[in-house]
Amino acid sequence: MDVQPTPPTRTRLFREVVWHLLFALATVAVLVAGLRLESADIRVPFAYHGDALLILPLVKATIERGSHWANERFGAPGIQELHDFPIVDHLHFGIMWLIGLAVPDPFAVFNLFYLLTYPLTTLSAMFVLRRLGLSVPAAGVGGLLFAFLPYHYLRGQGHYFLAAYYVVPLAVLVMVWICGGRLPFFRREPDGRYRFRPWSADTLAAVLIAAATASGGAYYAFFACALLLFAGCYGWAVAGTWRAFAAAGLVVAVIVAVGVANHAPTFAYQYHFGRNSAPTTRYPEEAEEYGLKLTHLFLPVAGHHSRALAEVRSVYDSDVRPLQTENADATLGLLGSAGLAVLLAAAVLPVRRVWLLGPLSGLAIFAVLLGTIGGLGALFNLLVTPQVRCYNRVSVYIAFLCLAAVCGLMDWAFTGRAAWLRWPTFLALAAFGVWDQTDNRWFTPAFAANRAEVATQFRADAAFYAEVERTMPGGSVFNLPFIPYPETLSVGKLSGYDHARGYLHTDTMRWSFGAMEGREVDLWQREVAAESPDRMLPRIVARGFDALLIDRRGYSPTEADALHGGVMALLGPSVHHVTHPNGQEVVYDLRNYRDRLRTADPIAYEQSKRRELEAVSILWLDGFYSFEPSGREWKHRWCGPRGVAVIVNPTDRTRTFRVDAVVRTKNPEYADLQIDGGPVWTERFPINDKNPVTSHVIVVPPGRHTVRFRCRLPGGHVYDDPRRLTFFIAQWAMTEVSADTTR
Repeated sequence: MDVQPTPPTRTRLFREVVWHLLFALATVAVLVAGLRLESADIRVPFAYHGDALLILPLVKATIERGSHWANERFGAPGIQELHDFPIVDHLHFGIMWLIGLAVPDPFAVFNLFYLLTYPLTTLSAMFVLRRLGLSVPAAGVGGLLFAFLPYHYLRGQGHYFLAAYYVVPLAVLVMVWICGGRLPFFRREPDGRYRFRPWSADTLAAVLIAAATASGGAYYAFFACALLLFAGCYGWAVAGTWRAFAAAGLVVAVIVAVGVANHAPTFAYQYHFGRNSAPTTRYPEEAEEYGLKLTHLFLPVAGHHSRALAEVRSVYDSDVRPLQTENADATLGLLGSAGLAVLLAAAVLPVRRVWLLGPLSGLAIFAVLLGTIGGLGALFNLLVTPQVRCYNRVSVYIAFLCLAAVCGLMDWAFTGRAAWLRWPTFLALAAFGVWDQTDNRWFTPAFAANRAEVATQFRADAAFYAEVERTMPGGSVFNLPFIPYPETLSVGKLSGYDHARGYLHTDTMRWSFGAMEGREVDLWQREVAAESPDRMLPRIVARGFDALLIDRRGYSPTEADALHGGVMALLGPSVHHVTHPNGQEVVYDLRNYRDRLRTADPIAYEQSKRRELEAVSILWLDGFYSFEPSGREWKHRWCGPRGVAVIVNPTDRTRTFRVDAVVRTKNPEYADLQIDGGPVWTERFPINDKNPVTSHVIVVPPGRHTVRFRCRLPGGHVYDDPRRLTFFIAQWAMTEVSADTTR
């Protein structure tokens, strides 16, 4: 099967560029009309809630600092470092950085990059479809419809980088090459044999596409690797040589190598500071929860323009329907569904396959088997790693394969007969496809009305935080309620990232929100936030905080009133404070309160500062799980067969502690527990379900010290939980026996 097009002449190349640009402009025209962008203020984010508030700080840091990896204005009194929660979409960050050179406003860049993903997707999809032999109208319409998948706008600016799937068609191009016997890293000689040739145009193209895939989203890279390996098997069968699989393996190796390079800051950081599994804990069963449903692929989009189709979808989306998660965004539309039906039929019916139906059908079926609930992805998560949980996202690959099939078949139908109908037919197909794939908000005032509502909240926040910064430029603010970072769904009525708004609207201030879960600052914040106001305020001013922000929406009305009352009782009725126009957020100035503490007893104040700064931390980094409320994790913590903790002594002197804890299993039979922390703490003793409180003396030199826990249960024990919970540590307490410091 030869899918290599004839090399274009200069005139043909010019025409190709013009046609690509025209379809990109058509995409922009549909986007402007559909979203009513003529009324949009590009300096106000289109989305300003949920995960959009996770991404916006990353965009701002990239524009202002050139990198999103560390941010000294988040995570006070420390620095936010994302190495435990790596976001490695460096291709997208690079494009945003370039946009920022011309438009330095991070909110404008946030919007512009999102809008740019539509014409970029059209261009890449059209380019690939032309390489696969489709005519200009077929390729252009296929690209346009791929850009307007429901998946694209339903992910929107919340799942910001998932909406940037413009690299996917390029990865599919390499897969089709390999399926058809056109092998990167190998050249087919006139005698039909393949010889290893690492330097060729195809190899260079495959390497560049692999590098872009690895840098354009971890999920899309993972799916590309899986599909490439299938393509290698398919190509092996077609070409009759193992070199097809070798070529696929080499492309996968490039993706993996570039992916490892993208994660290099994480590997370096965790080598020095220990692997922290808390921010990225995943479970094998999540592959089922976030798996693909074949039904969703065929069903129309929710809120379809057609009342009849909207009702079909609404009936399916009942409250009792199981496993309705983000997989509902996988809708292909009627044309994509027709393409999927054709590809499934081509795979199982004994019919002659034309064009590229064979490779497209094989890839589509493998993608469905990989992503579907209870499919190959669920097995991979159980047997290999659960880190890839949202298999429904493979629907983007399926969508491209299906649109390529349906557009290709229609294009083939016009070959040599009624060719003059090709353009009007595909233009009508484009109009129908856009109507079918967009929901009933498109081409109405709905998006503009939503943007107006977002703009009102955005501008109110901007005015509030501007006043806070004017009052205390360069100040440091402690956020309440405490919200763990990242991936906390909600606290009260607050989303997991609502506290990020302070950073977004200020230029000099530091905020406690954003400390990485499981690290020292996070543990300190949890502990302090759980204190009563009379214990909390002295501790936070001792760590250098100038202000306290309380957002009532994170508490019940009774809790909020009690907290505000306790704070006001300590600060006094005349304390300076700034109240948000919504009446829910208040920032209290703590500087006078700190001066009063310092003046009343300078020695006690300095001792409290020293106590806070010199407190020894124990980080339960890998293998430990706590189900206690925030700030009370010390009460009970489970561990698997192996666990890693790190004891951090921030001072320059060796310190001795007595550790009191209950260490038990659930079983009456004794298990063997080994603690290996070198000279800091090394012990071995039996434990069962009745072990009493035990005491251990540990000596902690300056610096960080890794302590490894290993527990072997009696023979015959079978785990029934993916975490393999083995033993627990309860009522943990560390008391310094050589100085007046307690942890």
